[in-house]
Amino acid sequence: MASSHPLSASSLFSLKGWVTVVTGGGTGVGLMTAQTLAANGAKVYITGRRFDVLETSARVHGSPERLGPLGGSIVPIEMDITSKDSIRGVVAEITQKEGFVNVLVNNAGVWAGRPTATAEDGPEAFSEALLAESNEDNWQKSFNVNCTSQYFVTAAFLPLLAKAASGPTGKVGSVINNGSVSGLLRMTQNRQFSYNASKAAFLHLTRQMALELSHEKINVRVNGLALGYFPSEMTTGDSNDENESVASDEQFAAFMKGMGAERVKRMGTPQELASVILTLATNDFIWGTISIVDGGMTLTVPANM
Repeated sequence: MASSHPLSASSLFSLKGWVTVVTGGGTGVGLMTAQTLAANGAKVYITGRRFDVLETSARVHGSPERLGPLGGSIVPIEMDITSKDSIRGVVAEITQKEGFVNVLVNNAGVWAGRPTATAEDGPEAFSEALLAESNEDNWQKSFNVNCTSQYFVTAAFLPLLAKAASGPTGKVGSVINNGSVSGLLRMTQNRQFSYNASKAAFLHLTRQMALELSHEKINVRVNGLALGYFPSEMTTGDSNDENESVASDEQFAAFMKGMGAERVKRMGTPQELASVILTLATNDFIWGTISIVDGGMTLTVPANM
């Protein structure tokens, strides 16, 4: 049988023999990412706190029928990214079973709320609404889940990622941090201050880790994604029996128009996410970047690209 051309998609993006980890991999963008990696040959460990959700996603989307002839597998494994003990336990298990990790995708995240009043309500009402936000259940939770925990997860997986280069693929380990365009916007997206600030911190953490982990004694690539809106439980409110979310283009277009982003008329698709995930995972010449994948949102609203 003739081999594939070295510049064909099947050659460029084959992940056969790869071991990958996706946090928050049971639904939404995490599930899209896991499907992408597994469909191209990788063994994908999906983590999260809801093991029943992970099991369903692995069973439905990790089946040979879904993944196709070039597919790998999806393995559910419970992990709370806010618990160092939980993280260490998963790292120990994957170390014993695999000995290396090619790609870690830090995807898990949380949205914790917004103040109930707006600037249009005047200084007194707006001040009270801002002060009424919970420190622990909103601000601290946002930063803990969306930034701090990603730091500790990456730290724990670092020895496995560093061993990727000497593994079967011969490629250096890679971290992909799933941030958000919310971390680049000067607009608040209807006053979601804590979420946007935590995502901005995560994107800057990505830049810092990219530099530190590029050291010759570690040699791990770190890149980030600044994603716009993709269907997920966070953006649509729910998911179906297969843990996938579906967006209404009409409702979303109206939502975008209300924020002054009329150019963006729909959410992103799994295919549009998959192409950038595969590029960041396989291209050893990409180090320390933040890829904006948002349908043009940051072109039309106040943002720092």
